[in-house]
Order: sequence, then structure tokens, then C-alpha cells
Amino acid sequence: MSASLFDLQVPPEKTHVLFQRLVDGDALAAARSFMDLVFAEFRDVDGNFVREFQTGGFSARVYELALFAYLREFGRELDREHPAPDFVVRGKQPVAIEVTTTNPRQGTPSTPLTEYSSVPADLETADREFVHQIGKAIRKKMQHLIGGQHYWDQAHVRGVPFVIAVGAFHNDHAHWHPMSLVAEYLYGQRDVLEKVPGAPARVVLEKIEDHEFGGRRIPSALFTQDGLENLAGVLFSNAHGTGKFNRIGIEHGYGVPGVTVVRIGICFDPDPASTRPREFGYEVVRQPRDSGVRENFAEGLHLFLNPWASTQLSPEALPGITVWTVVDGVATTCVLPAGLHPYMSVNINVSAEKA
Repeated sequence: MSASLFDLQVPPEKTHVLFQRLVDGDALAAARSFMDLVFAEFRDVDGNFVREFQTGGFSARVYELALFAYLREFGRELDREHPAPDFVVRGKQPVAIEVTTTNPRQGTPSTPLTEYSSVPADLETADREFVHQIGKAIRKKMQHLIGGQHYWDQAHVRGVPFVIAVGAFHNDHAHWHPMSLVAEYLYGQRDVLEKVPGAPARVVLEKIEDHEFGGRRIPSALFTQDGLENLAGVLFSNAHGTGKFNRIGIEHGYGVPGVTVVRIGICFDPDPASTRPREFGYEVVRQPRDSGVRENFAEGLHLFLNPWASTQLSPEALPGITVWTVVDGVATTCVLPAGLHPYMSVNINVSAEKA
């Protein structure tokens, strides 16, 4: 039998505050059960996964486990013989994926989170911090060396498209920031709604030179910068945390009596005339296997292709997810698979006496 993620490898006082929240009570019981179910098929190559999951690497390991679950959903052939990058997919459409996360700034106190986070008081500043955090996480991985080699120069990765998967966890409202901000940073442009009196509103393209936060500026259009030709794409999610494991666990029958989970959020509106996202909400309940409405690990993943990469990545390598790119170096395009497309969502966990 595989070891459990929740068999403590460190003293309780050394565990991460988010791990403590995960193991406390019944609210996230379904998440615990489903995480262990996925981990039973996960090969811990370097032997540190459980310890990191319980301590400072908690968020990154949750995201990595969720990506493993996604690759497993689509039957991808994984080469797990090497400790890095985190995933190497073989077969007709190979890809190498290294996982990272945005993290709290050094010195930020670890405080218990509320039941669900609210919109930050200064959303504009929070958006700017988010872009800087995403940029820092990606650049750090691009500069990292293993035995004197970059990820893409290792023998088992050479010639395989290299992707960095980044998740947002730098504060308790990191998941509020939309994937469009990632697109703006990677491609150096944004769509702006232009309104002219007496004429229909239209979308125009605006170039972005840099991104400012806290008195620091970083250049935009990361994909076009020197050295970034080795990055075939960025895989982003603001949704692959414990909340996703909890919802999927409940839908698969791992919920416990006395706990009601409601998911609320905003999502893509397919109405061509719409200029705002659509609100949605539903109670998370057990769903039959053949119901066709079970949430999966593909939902919420966004692949940003680098059209200037030296080794191009085929979108078919990572199926079932939203794919972004630019056409002729100008127009940003986005291809959506079927299903729900949340921009962000939160779970509200309600105990029996409050239900």
C-alpha cells in the first residue's frame, strides 16, 4: 500500500499553515481522500514529495499532484526516471513540464486563511503584484541549473518542447487574478474596449512596454526576450488547489455527511455581444460516472504557446485545455474546449448546523 500524504514526516508544529487547514476537520475530507487516491499512482522520484507537501512546498506539491492527475486523465505516457523536470511526456507529442508557483514574499507571516477569500481591497495593485510574481517564478526556473545544465539541455529532455507550469499561491486571493494578465505579460499586448460616441464599441490592440509594481519595472512580452526561445510554453492555473481536489472528491463519492460545498465564481460568457463575464454557482454533489457533468483536472488549465520558441509545442500534447497563442505576431487568440470556463471561483464550505 502506498504511503499517505498525511502520515506526518515532521513534527506538527513544523507543518505549513495550509496543510494544517487541510487536515483540520471534515470540510476538506473529500480532498484528503482524493489526493491520497491520486498519490497512490504517483512515483516520488526524489523521495521528498510528502515532506515538502507537509511543509514549505505545500502549494507547489498540490499543484504538481493536480497536474499529474490531469496527465493521468488523458492517458499520457510519463517518463518518471529522472527527478527533473517534474514530468516528461513521451509518445507522438512529447513535452517536458517543470512545475513552480508564486509564493508569499519573504517575511510575510503565515496566518490562517478565512473560509473563502474576498476580492483584494486594491485590485489594481494586486493585479500588478500578480504579474510580477508570475514573472519572477518563470524567470527563476529559466535560470535554474541542474548539474550545470538548464532543464532543456539535459540528455533526456533535449529536443523535447519545454514548458513551465505556474500556479498562483502568493497570497490568499492569488486565484482572483485572471489568466488574461498572464497573456498580457507573455505576449506584451492587451485588448482594450474602445468606445466612440455614436459608434459601436470595438476592441483594439494596445502594446505593453513594461509592468510596474512597488517601484520596480519588468519588461513585457517575456516570450520575445533573449533566452526565452527555449521556453515552448507556459501552463497556468488559478484553480488547481485543495478546492479542486475537494470538489472532484465529492463528485466521486468521497464527501462526508454534514458538509455542504457550494462553488461560486465568474466564467466565460459565450454571447458574442457580452463584454463582461457571467456569474455561476452550484452545490457540489456526488455525480454518477456516466453523468457527463463531473469536473475534471483539465478545467481551468491554460496553455500559452510561445510562437517564437526554437522547439515548437503541438497543442495536442496537452489536450482538453484552453490554448492561447498569437497569430502573425499580432492578434492574441484563445481556443476553448467544451464545458465550463471559470475565470475564477471559490468554494464555500458549510457545516451541518449552518447548512
